[in-house]
Amino acid sequence: MVSNSKKTRIAGVHRVKKKLSCGGLRTYHYVFRGGPKFWSDVCDYDEADPQYVLDYQAALTGTRVKSKISGEATTYYIDRYRSSAEYKRLKPRTQSDYEKYLKSFEEEFGVDPIKMFEEMEAVGQIREWRSKWSHSPKQYDYAGSVITTFLTWCVEADSAITVHYHKDQKKLYSSNRAQIIWLPSEIEMLLNEARPQEVPIVIAFSEGGLAPQDVGFLKREHVQMTPKGRRLYFRRQKTENAVSLPVTEALGQLIDSLPEDQELLVTSLTGGPLKALRASQVIRDIKLRHNAKVDAGLLPIRIRDELRPYDMRGTAATALLRAGCSLNEIAVTMGWGLRHASNVIERYAALVPEVTDEVHKKLVKAKRKAAKLERKKSKKDKKSS
Repeated sequence: MVSNSKKTRIAGVHRVKKKLSCGGLRTYHYVFRGGPKFWSDVCDYDEADPQYVLDYQAALTGTRVKSKISGEATTYYIDRYRSSAEYKRLKPRTQSDYEKYLKSFEEEFGVDPIKMFEEMEAVGQIREWRSKWSHSPKQYDYAGSVITTFLTWCVEADSAITVHYHKDQKKLYSSNRAQIIWLPSEIEMLLNEARPQEVPIVIAFSEGGLAPQDVGFLKREHVQMTPKGRRLYFRRQKTENAVSLPVTEALGQLIDSLPEDQELLVTSLTGGPLKALRASQVIRDIKLRHNAKVDAGLLPIRIRDELRPYDMRGTAATALLRAGCSLNEIAVTMGWGLRHASNVIERYAALVPEVTDEVHKKLVKAKRKAAKLERKKSKKDKKSS
Protein backbone atom coordinates (compact mmCIF):
# COMPACT_ATOMS: atom_id res chain seq x y z
CA MET A 1 0.00 0.00 0.00
CA VAL A 2 1.30 3.47 -0.89
CA SER A 3 2.18 5.64 2.08
CA ASN A 4 0.31 8.94 2.55
CA SER A 5 2.96 10.53 4.75
CA LYS A 6 4.97 13.53 3.62
CA LYS A 7 7.61 12.74 1.00
CA THR A 8 11.26 13.49 1.74
CA ARG A 9 13.14 14.11 -1.50
CA ILE A 10 16.70 12.80 -1.50
CA ALA A 11 19.13 15.24 -3.05
CA GLY A 12 20.89 14.02 -6.19
CA VAL A 13 18.30 11.43 -7.21
CA HIS A 14 17.81 11.47 -10.98
CA ARG A 15 14.12 11.15 -11.92
CA VAL A 16 13.15 10.06 -15.41
CA LYS A 17 9.75 9.66 -17.08
CA LYS A 18 9.66 7.27 -20.05
CA LYS A 19 6.90 6.85 -22.58
CA LEU A 20 5.75 3.27 -23.02
CA SER A 21 4.88 1.64 -26.33
CA CYS A 22 1.22 1.62 -25.21
CA GLY A 23 1.32 5.42 -24.81
CA GLY A 24 1.48 5.51 -21.02
CA LEU A 25 4.25 6.90 -18.83
CA ARG A 26 6.51 5.19 -16.33
CA THR A 27 8.71 6.89 -13.75
CA TYR A 28 12.18 5.68 -12.79
CA HIS A 29 14.49 6.93 -10.06
CA TYR A 30 18.27 6.57 -10.31
CA VAL A 31 20.84 7.13 -7.56
CA PHE A 32 22.34 9.81 -9.81
CA ARG A 33 22.42 10.61 -13.52
CA GLY A 34 23.86 7.52 -15.20
CA GLY A 35 23.81 5.65 -11.90
CA PRO A 36 21.89 2.49 -10.96
CA LYS A 37 18.11 2.50 -10.91
CA PHE A 38 16.58 1.75 -7.50
CA TRP A 39 12.85 2.58 -7.82
CA SER A 40 10.04 2.76 -10.36
CA ASP A 41 6.32 3.48 -10.12
CA VAL A 42 5.49 -0.23 -10.37
CA CYS A 43 6.66 -0.52 -6.76
CA ASP A 44 3.86 -0.51 -4.21
CA TYR A 45 5.46 2.27 -2.14
CA ASP A 46 6.51 5.84 -2.83
CA GLU A 47 9.24 8.22 -1.66
CA ALA A 48 7.61 8.57 1.77
CA ASP A 49 8.09 4.90 2.59
CA PRO A 50 11.23 3.88 4.57
CA GLN A 51 11.78 1.15 1.98
CA TYR A 52 12.49 3.84 -0.62
CA VAL A 53 15.44 5.10 1.46
CA LEU A 54 16.66 1.56 2.07
CA ASP A 55 16.66 0.80 -1.65
CA TYR A 56 18.43 4.07 -2.38
CA GLN A 57 21.15 3.32 0.16
CA ALA A 58 21.52 -0.24 -1.11
CA ALA A 59 21.96 0.94 -4.70
CA LEU A 60 24.33 3.69 -3.59
CA THR A 61 26.62 1.27 -1.75
CA GLY A 62 26.30 -1.53 -4.27
CA THR A 63 24.64 -3.89 -1.79
CA ARG A 64 21.33 -5.66 -2.17
CA VAL A 65 18.35 -5.85 0.17
CA LYS A 66 15.00 -7.50 -0.38
CA SER A 67 12.77 -4.90 -1.96
CA LYS A 68 9.25 -4.29 -0.62
CA ILE A 69 7.43 -4.64 -3.95
CA SER A 70 4.64 -6.67 -5.46
CA GLY A 71 6.39 -10.05 -5.63
CA GLU A 72 10.08 -10.88 -5.62
CA ALA A 73 12.44 -8.49 -7.35
CA THR A 74 13.80 -9.39 -10.77
CA THR A 75 17.33 -9.56 -9.38
CA TYR A 76 16.22 -12.50 -7.21
CA TYR A 77 15.22 -14.50 -10.28
CA ILE A 78 18.34 -13.56 -12.20
CA ASP A 79 20.36 -15.05 -9.35
CA ARG A 80 18.17 -18.17 -9.44
CA TYR A 81 18.70 -18.46 -13.17
CA ARG A 82 22.48 -18.25 -12.73
CA SER A 83 22.22 -21.17 -10.30
CA SER A 84 19.92 -23.24 -12.50
CA ALA A 85 20.82 -26.42 -14.34
CA GLU A 86 19.85 -24.74 -17.62
CA TYR A 87 22.42 -21.99 -17.10
CA LYS A 88 25.15 -24.25 -15.73
CA ARG A 89 25.03 -26.56 -18.72
CA LEU A 90 25.94 -23.66 -21.00
CA LYS A 91 29.57 -23.65 -22.09
CA PRO A 92 31.83 -21.29 -20.08
CA ARG A 93 32.24 -18.97 -23.08
CA THR A 94 28.46 -18.76 -23.52
CA GLN A 95 27.98 -18.07 -19.81
CA SER A 96 30.51 -15.25 -20.08
CA ASP A 97 28.63 -13.80 -23.07
CA TYR A 98 25.30 -14.08 -21.23
CA GLU A 99 26.67 -12.43 -18.10
CA LYS A 100 27.38 -9.16 -19.91
CA TYR A 101 23.69 -8.73 -20.71
CA LEU A 102 22.27 -10.25 -17.53
CA LYS A 103 24.32 -7.86 -15.44
CA SER A 104 23.16 -4.87 -17.48
CA PHE A 105 19.54 -6.08 -17.35
CA GLU A 106 19.83 -6.45 -13.58
CA GLU A 107 21.16 -2.90 -13.23
CA GLU A 108 18.19 -1.63 -15.25
CA PHE A 109 15.34 -3.74 -13.88
CA GLY A 110 16.73 -5.49 -10.81
CA VAL A 111 14.55 -3.71 -8.23
CA ASP A 112 11.41 -4.08 -10.33
CA PRO A 113 9.08 -7.02 -9.65
CA ILE A 114 9.42 -9.95 -12.01
CA LYS A 115 5.65 -9.77 -12.52
CA MET A 116 6.05 -6.60 -14.58
CA PHE A 117 7.27 -8.78 -17.48
CA GLU A 118 3.83 -10.37 -17.70
CA GLU A 119 2.66 -7.03 -19.16
CA MET A 120 2.82 -6.30 -22.89
CA GLU A 121 4.24 -2.84 -22.09
CA ALA A 122 7.40 -4.47 -20.73
CA VAL A 123 8.45 -5.35 -24.30
CA GLY A 124 8.86 -1.66 -25.08
CA GLN A 125 10.95 -1.13 -21.95
CA ILE A 126 13.20 -4.06 -22.84
CA ARG A 127 13.66 -2.67 -26.34
CA GLU A 128 14.59 0.70 -24.88
CA TRP A 129 17.17 -1.03 -22.66
CA ARG A 130 18.55 -2.90 -25.68
CA SER A 131 18.92 0.39 -27.56
CA LYS A 132 22.26 0.97 -25.82
CA TRP A 133 23.60 -1.57 -28.36
CA SER A 134 21.81 -0.03 -31.33
CA HIS A 135 25.23 0.75 -32.84
CA SER A 136 25.80 -3.00 -33.19
CA PRO A 137 22.86 -4.98 -34.62
CA LYS A 138 24.56 -8.22 -33.62
CA GLN A 139 24.85 -7.20 -29.95
CA TYR A 140 21.34 -5.72 -30.00
CA ASP A 141 19.94 -9.05 -31.19
CA TYR A 142 22.06 -11.08 -28.75
CA ALA A 143 20.89 -8.97 -25.79
CA GLY A 144 17.31 -9.72 -26.80
CA SER A 145 18.02 -13.44 -27.16
CA VAL A 146 19.58 -13.64 -23.70
CA ILE A 147 16.61 -11.92 -22.05
CA THR A 148 14.11 -14.01 -24.01
CA THR A 149 15.90 -17.12 -22.75
CA PHE A 150 15.85 -15.80 -19.17
CA LEU A 151 12.16 -14.86 -19.24
CA THR A 152 11.20 -18.16 -20.87
CA TRP A 153 13.06 -19.94 -18.05
CA CYS A 154 11.06 -17.84 -15.56
CA VAL A 155 7.86 -19.15 -17.17
CA GLU A 156 8.71 -22.76 -17.92
CA ALA A 157 11.26 -23.78 -15.28
CA ASP A 158 10.63 -21.55 -12.28
CA SER A 159 6.97 -20.50 -12.68
CA ALA A 160 7.95 -17.00 -11.55
CA ILE A 161 5.63 -15.57 -14.19
CA THR A 162 2.85 -17.16 -16.19
CA VAL A 163 3.63 -15.53 -19.54
CA HIS A 164 5.95 -13.04 -21.23
CA TYR A 165 5.69 -11.26 -24.57
CA HIS A 166 9.35 -10.77 -25.46
CA LYS A 167 9.25 -13.51 -28.11
CA ASP A 168 9.92 -13.71 -31.84
CA GLN A 169 11.57 -10.29 -31.82
CA LYS A 170 12.63 -9.10 -35.26
CA LYS A 171 16.37 -9.51 -35.83
CA LEU A 172 18.42 -6.58 -37.04
CA TYR A 173 21.54 -8.55 -37.85
CA SER A 174 21.74 -10.91 -40.76
CA SER A 175 24.90 -11.95 -42.51
CA ASN A 176 26.03 -14.58 -44.96
CA ARG A 177 29.73 -13.96 -45.29
CA ALA A 178 30.49 -17.27 -46.98
CA GLN A 179 31.64 -15.51 -50.12
CA ILE A 180 33.88 -13.04 -48.28
CA ILE A 181 37.37 -14.45 -47.96
CA TRP A 182 40.81 -12.88 -47.77
CA LEU A 183 42.90 -13.18 -50.91
CA PRO A 184 46.54 -14.32 -50.53
CA SER A 185 47.62 -10.88 -51.76
CA GLU A 186 45.61 -9.21 -48.97
CA ILE A 187 47.22 -11.42 -46.33
CA GLU A 188 50.59 -10.42 -47.78
CA MET A 189 49.60 -6.75 -47.51
CA LEU A 190 48.80 -7.27 -43.82
CA LEU A 191 52.16 -8.91 -43.18
CA ASN A 192 54.01 -6.14 -45.00
CA GLU A 193 52.25 -3.47 -42.93
CA ALA A 194 52.41 -5.32 -39.59
CA ARG A 195 54.93 -4.28 -36.97
CA PRO A 196 57.19 -7.04 -35.59
CA GLN A 197 55.02 -7.61 -32.50
CA GLU A 198 51.90 -7.78 -34.69
CA VAL A 199 53.20 -10.36 -37.16
CA PRO A 200 52.54 -13.42 -34.91
CA ILE A 201 48.87 -12.38 -34.62
CA VAL A 202 48.50 -12.15 -38.41
CA ILE A 203 50.17 -15.55 -38.87
CA ALA A 204 47.97 -17.20 -36.22
CA PHE A 205 44.82 -15.88 -37.90
CA SER A 206 45.81 -16.53 -41.50
CA GLU A 207 47.73 -19.81 -41.38
CA GLY A 208 45.26 -21.88 -39.41
CA GLY A 209 42.01 -19.98 -39.63
CA LEU A 210 41.92 -19.67 -35.86
CA ALA A 211 38.96 -18.01 -34.18
CA PRO A 212 39.82 -14.81 -32.25
CA GLN A 213 39.25 -16.45 -28.87
CA ASP A 214 41.68 -19.27 -29.74
CA VAL A 215 44.57 -17.11 -30.95
CA GLY A 216 45.68 -16.01 -27.48
CA PHE A 217 44.82 -19.36 -25.87
CA LEU A 218 47.44 -21.55 -27.58
CA LYS A 219 50.48 -22.67 -25.57
CA ARG A 220 53.57 -24.78 -26.14
CA GLU A 221 51.73 -27.76 -24.64
CA HIS A 222 49.36 -27.72 -27.60
CA VAL A 223 52.21 -28.45 -30.02
CA GLN A 224 52.53 -32.19 -30.70
CA MET A 225 54.98 -34.16 -32.81
CA THR A 226 53.64 -36.31 -35.65
CA PRO A 227 55.43 -38.87 -37.89
CA LYS A 228 55.84 -36.22 -40.59
CA GLY A 229 55.95 -32.95 -38.66
CA ARG A 230 54.03 -31.15 -35.94
CA ARG A 231 50.45 -30.27 -35.18
CA LEU A 232 48.50 -27.98 -32.88
CA TYR A 233 45.98 -30.01 -30.93
CA PHE A 234 43.50 -28.22 -28.65
CA ARG A 235 39.82 -27.72 -27.94
CA ARG A 236 38.13 -24.57 -29.19
CA GLN A 237 37.25 -22.11 -26.45
CA LYS A 238 33.75 -21.50 -27.77
CA THR A 239 32.55 -25.00 -28.68
CA GLU A 240 35.11 -27.28 -26.97
CA ASN A 241 35.40 -29.17 -30.27
CA ALA A 242 38.80 -30.76 -30.82
CA VAL A 243 41.05 -29.15 -33.42
CA SER A 244 44.03 -30.82 -35.06
CA LEU A 245 45.86 -28.16 -37.04
CA PRO A 246 49.01 -28.89 -39.07
CA VAL A 247 51.94 -26.66 -38.21
CA THR A 248 52.76 -24.90 -41.46
CA GLU A 249 56.17 -23.47 -42.24
CA ALA A 250 55.10 -20.01 -41.05
CA LEU A 251 53.60 -21.38 -37.83
CA GLY A 252 56.71 -23.47 -37.30
CA GLN A 253 58.96 -20.43 -37.60
CA LEU A 254 56.73 -18.61 -35.12
CA ILE A 255 56.94 -21.47 -32.60
CA ASP A 256 60.70 -21.92 -33.02
CA SER A 257 61.36 -18.21 -32.51
CA LEU A 258 59.62 -18.03 -29.11
CA PRO A 259 61.73 -17.12 -26.06
CA GLU A 260 62.44 -20.20 -23.96
CA ASP A 261 60.44 -18.88 -21.00
CA GLN A 262 57.32 -17.98 -23.06
CA GLU A 263 54.48 -20.49 -22.85
CA LEU A 264 51.90 -18.64 -24.95
CA LEU A 265 52.42 -18.98 -28.70
CA VAL A 266 50.89 -15.54 -29.36
CA THR A 267 50.85 -12.68 -26.87
CA SER A 268 49.52 -9.15 -26.73
CA LEU A 269 51.67 -6.34 -28.13
CA THR A 270 53.06 -5.79 -24.62
CA GLY A 271 53.86 -9.45 -24.04
CA GLY A 272 50.86 -10.33 -21.87
CA PRO A 273 47.85 -12.60 -22.51
CA LEU A 274 46.00 -11.73 -25.71
CA LYS A 275 42.22 -11.35 -25.48
CA ALA A 276 39.90 -12.16 -28.38
CA LEU A 277 38.65 -8.61 -28.91
CA ARG A 278 42.16 -7.23 -28.85
CA ALA A 279 43.40 -9.87 -31.31
CA SER A 280 40.71 -8.86 -33.79
CA GLN A 281 41.41 -5.18 -33.22
CA VAL A 282 45.08 -5.64 -34.10
CA ILE A 283 44.10 -7.03 -37.52
CA ARG A 284 41.69 -4.13 -38.06
CA ASP A 285 44.36 -1.60 -37.04
CA ILE A 286 46.86 -3.03 -39.53
CA LYS A 287 44.27 -2.93 -42.30
CA LEU A 288 43.39 0.69 -41.49
CA ARG A 289 47.06 1.71 -41.56
CA HIS A 290 47.55 0.03 -44.93
CA ASN A 291 44.46 1.63 -46.45
CA ALA A 292 45.43 5.02 -45.06
CA LYS A 293 48.67 4.76 -47.06
CA VAL A 294 46.64 3.83 -50.15
CA ASP A 295 44.44 6.90 -49.63
CA ALA A 296 47.59 9.01 -49.32
CA GLY A 297 48.91 7.66 -52.61
CA LEU A 298 51.77 5.73 -50.99
CA LEU A 299 50.48 2.25 -51.90
CA PRO A 300 48.47 1.14 -54.96
CA ILE A 301 45.93 -1.45 -53.75
CA ARG A 302 43.45 -1.34 -50.84
CA ILE A 303 42.52 -4.21 -48.57
CA ARG A 304 38.76 -4.51 -48.94
CA ASP A 305 36.92 -2.62 -46.21
CA GLU A 306 34.36 -5.40 -45.66
CA LEU A 307 37.00 -7.96 -44.65
CA ARG A 308 37.00 -8.96 -40.99
CA PRO A 309 39.49 -11.04 -38.97
CA TYR A 310 36.94 -13.85 -38.57
CA ASP A 311 36.68 -14.13 -42.37
CA MET A 312 40.11 -15.74 -42.30
CA ARG A 313 38.44 -18.93 -41.07
CA GLY A 314 36.57 -19.08 -44.35
CA THR A 315 39.83 -18.39 -46.16
CA ALA A 316 41.47 -21.33 -44.39
CA ALA A 317 38.52 -23.63 -45.12
CA THR A 318 38.64 -22.68 -48.80
CA ALA A 319 42.38 -23.39 -48.89
CA LEU A 320 41.75 -26.87 -47.47
CA LEU A 321 39.05 -27.44 -50.06
CA ARG A 322 41.41 -26.34 -52.84
CA ALA A 323 44.01 -28.76 -51.48
CA GLY A 324 41.57 -31.65 -51.95
CA CYS A 325 40.98 -32.33 -48.25
CA SER A 326 38.01 -34.50 -47.35
CA LEU A 327 35.01 -33.26 -45.37
CA ASN A 328 36.27 -35.08 -42.27
CA GLU A 329 39.74 -33.56 -42.64
CA ILE A 330 38.31 -30.07 -42.96
CA ALA A 331 36.00 -30.62 -39.96
CA VAL A 332 38.87 -31.81 -37.74
CA THR A 333 41.19 -29.02 -38.83
CA MET A 334 38.63 -26.26 -38.35
CA GLY A 335 37.13 -27.67 -35.16
CA TRP A 336 33.68 -28.10 -36.71
CA GLY A 337 31.15 -30.88 -36.39
CA LEU A 338 30.63 -32.88 -39.58
CA ARG A 339 27.14 -31.47 -40.15
CA HIS A 340 28.31 -27.89 -39.70
CA ALA A 341 31.35 -28.54 -41.90
CA SER A 342 29.09 -29.96 -44.60
CA ASN A 343 26.87 -26.86 -44.56
CA VAL A 344 29.82 -24.48 -44.58
CA ILE A 345 31.71 -26.28 -47.33
CA GLU A 346 28.57 -26.34 -49.45
CA ARG A 347 28.62 -22.53 -49.37
CA TYR A 348 32.36 -22.25 -49.92
CA ALA A 349 32.40 -24.76 -52.79
CA ALA A 350 31.12 -22.07 -55.15
CA LEU A 351 34.32 -20.14 -54.48
CA VAL A 352 36.44 -23.07 -55.69
CA PRO A 353 35.11 -23.78 -59.19
CA GLU A 354 38.05 -25.98 -60.11
CA VAL A 355 36.83 -28.47 -57.52
CA THR A 356 33.72 -29.16 -59.63
CA ASP A 357 35.59 -31.32 -62.15
CA GLU A 358 37.18 -33.33 -59.35
CA VAL A 359 33.82 -33.83 -57.65
CA HIS A 360 32.31 -34.99 -60.95
CA LYS A 361 35.17 -37.45 -61.41
CA LYS A 362 34.63 -38.89 -57.92
CA LEU A 363 30.88 -39.21 -58.48
CA VAL A 364 31.41 -41.11 -61.76
CA LYS A 365 33.90 -43.40 -60.04
CA ALA A 366 31.50 -44.06 -57.18
CA LYS A 367 28.63 -44.87 -59.55
CA ARG A 368 30.82 -47.28 -61.54
CA LYS A 369 31.89 -49.00 -58.35
CA ALA A 370 28.28 -49.34 -57.18
CA ALA A 371 27.24 -50.74 -60.57
CA LYS A 372 30.08 -53.26 -60.49
CA LEU A 373 29.07 -54.48 -57.04
CA GLU A 374 25.48 -54.78 -58.19
CA ARG A 375 26.52 -56.93 -61.18
CA LYS A 376 28.56 -59.21 -58.93
CA LYS A 377 25.63 -59.59 -56.57
CA SER A 378 23.30 -60.37 -59.47
CA LYS A 379 25.62 -63.08 -60.80
CA LYS A 380 25.95 -64.58 -57.33
CA ASP A 381 22.19 -64.70 -56.92
CA LYS A 382 21.77 -66.45 -60.27
CA LYS A 383 24.31 -69.12 -59.38
CA SER A 384 22.70 -69.79 -56.02
CA SER A 385 19.28 -70.19 -57.66
